[in-house]
Amino acid sequence: MIPEHVGYEAPASAGEAVALLAAGDARVLAGGTWVVPELGSGVSRPAVVVDLRRAGLGAIEARGATVTIGATATYADLIASPVVRERLPLLHEMALGITGGWAIREQGTIGGSLAAARPSSDAPAVLVALGAVAHVASAGGGRAVPAAELLAGPMRSGLERGELLTALEVPVQAGTHGYVKLKRGWSSWPIATAAAIARDGVLQRLVLGGVAGRPVEVDPTTLAPEIGEPWEDELAPAAYRAAVAGPIAARAAAKATEG
Repeated sequence: MIPEHVGYEAPASAGEAVALLAAGDARVLAGGTWVVPELGSGVSRPAVVVDLRRAGLGAIEARGATVTIGATATYADLIASPVVRERLPLLHEMALGITGGWAIREQGTIGGSLAAARPSSDAPAVLVALGAVAHVASAGGGRAVPAAELLAGPMRSGLERGELLTALEVPVQAGTHGYVKLKRGWSSWPIATAAAIARDGVLQRLVLGGVAGRPVEVDPTTLAPEIGEPWEDELAPAAYRAAVAGPIAARAAAKATEG
């Protein structure tokens, strides 16, 4: 629930939402899986919540060599979409096994996962591996940002004040893929994820998630992750994440190259 002292707006379009964000201290609400708990605990104290669920940002469309996915498309939308299943099978597989099961499938959004920039989220490494580009709107105009750049650090989005993530543009997946996720239990957040793309048996791209503050691109010719400073939380210490990064990357690479 949203606290009584926080204002609430439900704009009917992206333009209305951008205007509300430009007006003052606002927090965007998409699926609410991150925002609502933070509001309830007092971690987040905005003047107003801008609810995007009526803004018409959930469409999934094939457009030539790309697929455009609205920011408020849920994981259930991704699973149900024949466009995603046929043209982005890596994204479809990730959505099928999303942490949290059906509750998160029906509520969580792909745009919200990217904007939240949580290191242990399922989606970031997959979006980076697929070469997704985020479309961002603001009162001053729009811009396109690679997903890898929008993930600026742990819980730190590259969105600027007053900007709204409206959609993701993802190149149609060319080739086979591998996706591996390591976690303590079925409902726990991942300790590490790995997403790989191969073409004709040759690895093209390999990205690790969860092992550092932002997704780590691995050289597909060496399979040797350069993590820098490993991520650490209550699920796993930094040393453990650094130790599992190589094996997880190798498993995803093998799945991709073997088809």
